[in-house]
Amino acid sequence: MSWSTPFRTAAAHAVAVALVCVVVAPGQDAFPLRAIEFEGNRGFSAEDLAAVTGLKIGEPVRKKDFDLALRRLNETGVFESLRYRFEPLEGGYRLTVIVQEVPELFPVRFNGFDADPAQLVALLKERLPIFVGVAPGGGPMVRMVVNALQGWWKEQGGEEEVVANILPAGDGKFELVVGPEKQTSNIAFARFENTGHVEALELQRIFNHSVRGEPYSESRLNELLHYNARPLYTELGYMNVKFCPCTAHPDPDSEGLLVEVHVEQGEVYLWGDINWPDPMPIDEETLDKVSLIGSGHVANMKAAYDTMARIGEGLKRHGYMKAHATFDERVDHEDRRVHLDVHISTGTQYRFSRLLIEGLDILSAPAVRKRWGMQAGDVFDVRYPAYFLDRVKADAMFENLKRTSWSIDVDEARGLVDVTLVFSGLLEESGL
Repeated sequence: MSWSTPFRTAAAHAVAVALVCVVVAPGQDAFPLRAIEFEGNRGFSAEDLAAVTGLKIGEPVRKKDFDLALRRLNETGVFESLRYRFEPLEGGYRLTVIVQEVPELFPVRFNGFDADPAQLVALLKERLPIFVGVAPGGGPMVRMVVNALQGWWKEQGGEEEVVANILPAGDGKFELVVGPEKQTSNIAFARFENTGHVEALELQRIFNHSVRGEPYSESRLNELLHYNARPLYTELGYMNVKFCPCTAHPDPDSEGLLVEVHVEQGEVYLWGDINWPDPMPIDEETLDKVSLIGSGHVANMKAAYDTMARIGEGLKRHGYMKAHATFDERVDHEDRRVHLDVHISTGTQYRFSRLLIEGLDILSAPAVRKRWGMQAGDVFDVRYPAYFLDRVKADAMFENLKRTSWSIDVDEARGLVDVTLVFSGLLEESGL
């Protein structure tokens, strides 16, 4: 049986994707594909995913066909990671693809097309086999949905550009709304009144910096306030802050709208029960050092997020490269308490395997290896390569060093990490 190394993907932001690499005998003949199976898929059926791969049961395949199939899946933008294995089955191959879907998929709603939504779903399903009515907040799949509907919209005589936006759907939930962009006024400036313990000018500065030029609608304004104004209050414990009534009217100094926002900050909330995982992956002394939250103190939500980040970073320094900490909040408005249920995922603990060096001659490379402090089998600290290269530059180890970089190659099956250090400029200066 053979394993691939994983694809790394992202839907809302770009991440480099490396080709899988499997040891296959040179000149290996193609064999029939007997089965395609998927592990880890929740939002998408195996049948839909198999259609995306382009592979057909019974047709002859080689490793390059598996690589291409994984690339097609990656291009949908709905997976955080992808890897595969293949093994003999009835004189051919069984292909198993292990997927990790993006953590957040939003229901897709069509708006402004004047068409039966079922018709649009059928259209997208025909052109995008993986479409099942949900999509990430951005990335390749959203672009494919927009492009497919844009072509259809033009065929119907529509002239507007088709756009997709994440908008509130009520009850704290959001949806991806896709439709032709209508003429609308943009926000030119927002003013706040009755801001309480947050300085009005500071609130306006931060809010307007983020939202100036955004298309105005009541739902969009509520969303912008939730993400760009509310955090200034929840950092002070005002968990029940309310914005609006709001008004909007033409701004005499621009072509946009001047928005007036009334604020009711409410009462301060305190931390209630903070439920940590049992068992905890870090010791109590370390937790005391990194935690910025505690029962009975002001419920500072920024401090809660910062604590989760510090826990995750600390675990990554101890080899848990995929560690992350999150929490669910339970707000008791009657007692004005915020209870937290903390979740910590460590994943595999990775260890250092070997050091590779590029850009140095046979005399300089051993000197670098001698200074490198991590030994084979040591827990891998994700910050060490950058720290090491900073020390090389700070100590002026090489006079003509122009720049440095580093990368890692991860063996997921064995939990091992190879580090490559790249030194640029030295060989060019020496004429090598």
